[in-house]
Amino acid sequence: MKLTMRSYKNDEDYWRIREFLRQVMLSNNRRDLSWHVTRWDYLFWSVNPDAEKIKFEENVFLWETESGQIAAVLHPEDRGHIFLQIHPEFCTSALEEEMIATAEKHLAVIGRDGNLKSWVWIDSQDNLLKEVLTRRGFERNEQAWPLEYKHRRSLDEPLPGVPLISGYTIRALGDGLELLERCYAAGLGLRQDDVNVARKNRDHPEWYRSLQSAPLYRRDLDLVAVAEDGSIVAFCTIWFDDVTRTACFEPVATLPAHRKRGLARAMLTEGMHRLKHRGCWLVFASGLSEAANALYFSVMGGEHDTYEPWEKIIES
Repeated sequence: MKLTMRSYKNDEDYWRIREFLRQVMLSNNRRDLSWHVTRWDYLFWSVNPDAEKIKFEENVFLWETESGQIAAVLHPEDRGHIFLQIHPEFCTSALEEEMIATAEKHLAVIGRDGNLKSWVWIDSQDNLLKEVLTRRGFERNEQAWPLEYKHRRSLDEPLPGVPLISGYTIRALGDGLELLERCYAAGLGLRQDDVNVARKNRDHPEWYRSLQSAPLYRRDLDLVAVAEDGSIVAFCTIWFDDVTRTACFEPVATLPAHRKRGLARAMLTEGMHRLKHRGCWLVFASGLSEAANALYFSVMGGEHDTYEPWEKIIES
């Protein structure tokens, strides 16, 4: 079938890509072999406005059928880190070859070593794409970037009870000034007690208000662990897509002074109970660090896929 490539045009394409990712997930039997719609929302509403500021019109490319159906999408998550989303019905080596050539031409960036590079992230079981990347001179490189573990757990199975941890309460994020407390906690939890980042997050909470504007955001699934003094010491935001009946944990963090007390495990377990009550079938979480993966394996079990980075120096 003939496909036509074009650049991203406007917000209508954002909404069309969301629906495309849902259909891809359903076609892949709810395996996390492509992006969950949550990750696309997170890029659009949080990562890009707050940090990357990538112009979608210059960096996102769509392949469509003659009738206008999306067959594939090529895009970065941050500069130079490239992902291919392909509907399995249209997946061919010729299409992948064209997408990789487009990535090399339009999405390469200057790396830390001064070379013009591309990094393509692929599912570790995607042998067809590996062959394409190898032909085009890419090599797998886990020294520069760690593997991304994509954990999953079925909620059809019995769930353990939510641990009770003395001195802490697990609940949904509150209203009013607690938003600022949550912003402050993000700096401490995600940036290893970086008070400067925490203060900046609190003084400029627009980034979190943008996140709360995302289509899948639900206050009842934005969980926090609160200490006896009322301070937020851990957090876990959950994104539930009722079309695919799947969900994602992102982000999950505990402030350094309150770690190793089971707070993250308690939030994840509470989250799974809430999701199951709302009709969710499957939950995902992505881990890049050893600590994060240990947590997710302990709570979610051993089922997982992995993304691996492939690198090419375009010009030295």
